[in-house]
Amino acid sequence: MLIVKLILMNLLFISGFLLLLPDFIWLFVFHTLLIIILAVIQLKREKQLQQRTLQALLDGLRNLQDGDFSVSLTENLQQKSNAQQHQLITLFNQVTEKLREEKQTLYQREMLLDKVVNASDVVTVLINHRNTIIFTNKAAQHFFDSAKLLGQDWLILLEQKMPDLLQHHDKNNAIIQLQIKESINYFESSAGLPQQEQTEQSWHLSRNQLKLHGSSHQLILLKPITKELQQQELQTWKKIIKVINHELNNSIAPISSMCHSGLVLAERLDEPQLNRVFNTISGRIKKLSKFIQSYSQLARLSIPRKQAFDIVNTVTQLQELYQLELISSDTLLMLNADEGQIEQLLINLLKNAKEFSPEKATQLKLSTQGEKLSIIIRDYGPGMGLDVMKKAFLPYYSTKTDGSGIGLSLCREVIDVHQGTITLNNHSEGGLQVIISLPLKDDL
Repeated sequence: MLIVKLILMNLLFISGFLLLLPDFIWLFVFHTLLIIILAVIQLKREKQLQQRTLQALLDGLRNLQDGDFSVSLTENLQQKSNAQQHQLITLFNQVTEKLREEKQTLYQREMLLDKVVNASDVVTVLINHRNTIIFTNKAAQHFFDSAKLLGQDWLILLEQKMPDLLQHHDKNNAIIQLQIKESINYFESSAGLPQQEQTEQSWHLSRNQLKLHGSSHQLILLKPITKELQQQELQTWKKIIKVINHELNNSIAPISSMCHSGLVLAERLDEPQLNRVFNTISGRIKKLSKFIQSYSQLARLSIPRKQAFDIVNTVTQLQELYQLELISSDTLLMLNADEGQIEQLLINLLKNAKEFSPEKATQLKLSTQGEKLSIIIRDYGPGMGLDVMKKAFLPYYSTKTDGSGIGLSLCREVIDVHQGTITLNNHSEGGLQVIISLPLKDDL
């Protein structure tokens, strides 16, 4: 547009030159001055327009530099009429729109990544080349029992909070055992504070080297694998039990048949000594068969058939069989689970509690915490040693002379298939208590 106006002014000057000279020289001078004034005014307007456009672009670029991608430039009629300025402003708006979309996408991805990392139970810690912590997730804050980990020295933190982990500082990929303090929130001690107990847990330690902004960093991951190892151990036991059951049943059946034939023959011959021998063999076979059947329960535990039932009513019915003190603030508690398996679980635990303290009623407490049901079964016996407590859920392990070691193993298997937890600890006022946590509703 400016070039067109300048061409028109040149044509006016040429026409004035041809028509007014040499006869009307003063008129030509006036004509020329008028053209020069118009040209100056036009150039000044064009310069102001360019300055406004450049200032708008400069302000927009400063906003982009500050991270504000919401800016966009508006055009007036003069800028729209100028092809170059219109193209420049349009291109700037397109770039800011694209940057705005990319920033929104990155923000959403960052939010998603942050939620995934913080929702994970894997302890995640990122440290720089100075061993300073620059990133942690919520699992790490819970693991070290501190919400302010950023800026701390990694080695000093390990020395103060987790000395067991310090000895594995040079390992990059290993399965380690750590003593972890856990707060028991289901009951309170006599001092009015939640109890804390140390439990040995299995963790997978992974250490990865990476570079960020040109400097070396370490990404340390700690994944809890205690439950996975327990599940693998239980599956191994099930396979062993199935093999042993098969072989023993194949041997017991003919022995039992021969023993019965021997008893019939001894009665015919009237031999008291043979009767005693065969009766003894028959009794041992029956005990061995009972032993095998108890272990078969663990190997044959079926998939739970979940449906809603009143757990308070189930416990009330068990009061007729066991000396039981029920503590519950609710008269109706609906639990979505396999009622038969839960009832068998409670029977096993109540039988154990009765054996530990036969003269005093077992205490059973029902309560809810959010979407979780808490069941606490407490006896008033001597409690349980830490060494025994660590092995209590292992199949075949029992402190009883006639025990099969299957009761607590079966209980843990029932709890696992219901996505719950079961723990043992000694009450501060004496006795052992079993703490069970079960989801009230089935989320699957």
